Amino acid sequence: MARTDLPAGRARLSLAAARIAIAVLSLGLVTPPPAFAQGEPEEPGEPESNVSPQLWIDYNPSVMLSPKLNLFGDVGFRTALESGGWWRLPLRANAMYSLSNSLRVGGGLHNFFTFNDEIDDRWELRPWQGADLVWPRWRIPLDHRLMLEERFDFNTATWETQASLRLRYRLRASFTWNAIQADRYWRALLSTEGFLNLAGQQGQFREQVRVSAGIERSLRRTVRFRYEVAWQKEGEAFFLGQGEVDDIFFRFRFYQNWGR
Repeated sequence: MARTDLPAGRARLSLAAARIAIAVLSLGLVTPPPAFAQGEPEEPGEPESNVSPQLWIDYNPSVMLSPKLNLFGDVGFRTALESGGWWRLPLRANAMYSLSNSLRVGGGLHNFFTFNDEIDDRWELRPWQGADLVWPRWRIPLDHRLMLEERFDFNTATWETQASLRLRYRLRASFTWNAIQADRYWRALLSTEGFLNLAGQQGQFREQVRVSAGIERSLRRTVRFRYEVAWQKEGEAFFLGQGEVDDIFFRFRFYQNWGR
């Protein structure tokens, strides 16, 4: 952990690194992608833009029931920052069990309530099973997560259902350094994730690939905050009446832990 009596040179270096990381990520807020930055009408004959800017906010509590068993979840708010869009309320509960210092297995139940401007509202019920492996444990460790999801997408007006089975794999690298304050840290994260539909017909959201970058700051031992900027490719989106969509979302995450 950091000490309050860090050498002046090291303290300045830590502070400078934190400022640079925040400045780079802040570009996502002040410099939107060209496809929607100016909000000007497109020239006649140009294809309609398939870029969807979004805002995601979530609160993530977790409880360590034992040194090996962790219960965690989140509740949040997501919305498309465009006309004819949608807003979404995720509610997720999970459990992970540590088999070793590097390997955890677990599962959970995810709910997504989506309220649309132009089509019927939807509710997705999504149980999952998976494993999380940290390997190799370098100075910048690599975190591998593999998940199998059973997806049930309900039209809440007719209760027609679309069911599918999906596999997803995420690779994430992170780098942590001490803050100037004692027992505080900064963390930079970079991840990529692929989604593969194995069977069935997917519902409203059809992610294919996601890339994200984030910066995290511990506020105290049990509380931390993370800001992320991400791009993801979605498959043919029937709810927009168009083909593939490029999502750009800005995500604010608040974490609170108990029992550790």
